[in-house]
Parts: sequence; structure tokens; C-alpha cells
Amino acid sequence: MSRAGAALVALAGISLAIRAVPDQPGPAWPTVAHPLGVDVLGRDFLGVLAHGAADFVGPGLVAVTLLLIAVAALSHRRTARPVLDAPRPTSGTRWFLLAAPPRLLLVMLAMLVLDAPSPLVAAVVVTALYLPVALDELDARLHALQEQQVLAGLVAHGLSSSRIVLRHLLGGHLAEPLRRHAAMLFVQVAFTQIALAWVFGASAVSPGLGVSWGMELKRYAAALSSGGCTPDVVCPGSVALLHTVLLLTVCLALLGGVARTAER
Repeated sequence: MSRAGAALVALAGISLAIRAVPDQPGPAWPTVAHPLGVDVLGRDFLGVLAHGAADFVGPGLVAVTLLLIAVAALSHRRTARPVLDAPRPTSGTRWFLLAAPPRLLLVMLAMLVLDAPSPLVAAVVVTALYLPVALDELDARLHALQEQQVLAGLVAHGLSSSRIVLRHLLGGHLAEPLRRHAAMLFVQVAFTQIALAWVFGASAVSPGLGVSWGMELKRYAAALSSGGCTPDVVCPGSVALLHTVLLLTVCLALLGGVARTAER
């Protein structure tokens, strides 16, 4: 896992210790008690960041797990067949036609048939659309390993199919492309969750006053125009500007860091 991915998981874990509910009379600048200040709704902003990260980290990890299961199944299928009779990989054009539909549109259509937006359904839809892209490259790599007699050599040494798949394929020959595709899938799930929160006006995970980075960006953007500030009162618009900058910085730095893992 990249440092940015580990930081996102750690930030989501902070949500277990810090609440993100209004418990202050109004916005406030950072203090020792609230290192990132209190937002326009009276919530600890560190808690808002943490709960907003948890909004997509869980679904993102579910999506990555589904990708690992699919690649493991494909690898097992390749090793179970006669290794000298390597079947040709599926046509790339066919794979990419399956991945062509617009991701966010299909996710929103799936949300319409539910009583409330579901993060797991959104993650599954994004994963189903991304799998053809990942499996196209990984299947071609497996075919090349068969043609080069790499799999035949592993089988000839008496290794079990599970050991070949887990240690030599997922943990070896396929580790680099698998890491890239897992990072890209995680980022796609994250941005889909953020977009859903912006569109639906709430978290895609929590009902009611949910916390999501997309909803918070929308809320703070609306608070930027608030006026009527006096010298002895904390200006909500100024605090909202600070939190908007912090939220965008964290979003771009951490999600951008994960996305860089997807580069070849």
C-alpha cells in the first residue's frame, strides 16, 4: 500500500475516536482542543475530515478486494488448464466495450432503485465497469507466462495451484500491474462517492446529517459568501475558506498520491 493510501486508512480510523456532530456554538479558529478548528456547523473539522474519508475508504477497500478475488480466479483458471496448451486471451476490444458505459451515470441509475444511496452498491457498479480493463492486461500477462513456460516450470516443481496463484502470481509476476489497477480502482470509487455526495446533498453512507467530502465542499462553498462579520466575532466565511482550502489540499494530496501509484 502506498503512503497516501495508508494515510487515508489512518485518517478514516480517526473517525472511531472523534465525532463529527455539532457540539460548538459556531465556527472557530484552530486551538489545542481543535487542531483544525471548528467548522460552520460547530463540528470539529478533524472529525469531519476523518468521517469524510471513512465515507469512501470502506467501499474502496471492498472494491479492491473484489478485484483481487477476480484476478485470483482468473489466475487459478490459467494454472488449472494444461500449461502447454495456453488459451488465447480474450479480445481487448470485447473487454473495453464492456467497460465503455459512463460510470457515474450507471451508479446514479442504480441509486434510483434504492430507498437510500448505498456505498456498497456504488462500489460494486464501479468495480464491475473497471474489471474488464484490469482483466484485459492481466490475462495477457498470464498468457505470456504460459507461452514462456513459466507456469509449466512452477507446476513441474510440484507446487500447489493455490501457492502458485498467491505467492508466484499475485505476489510476484502480477504484483506490479495488480498494484496499479487496485490504486486506480480505489481512486475511482473514492471520486464516485464524493460526486454522489455532492449530487444527492448528503453522505452516500450515513443517512440524515451525513459526512462526506463532496457534501462538505458544497456546504463550505455556500458559506464563503456569508457576510456581516464584526471584529470581535469569528467570521464564518473566513473559517469556511480555511476549511475549503484544507479539504481540497487533503483530497488532492492523498487521492492524488494513490493515483500516482497507478502510473506505470
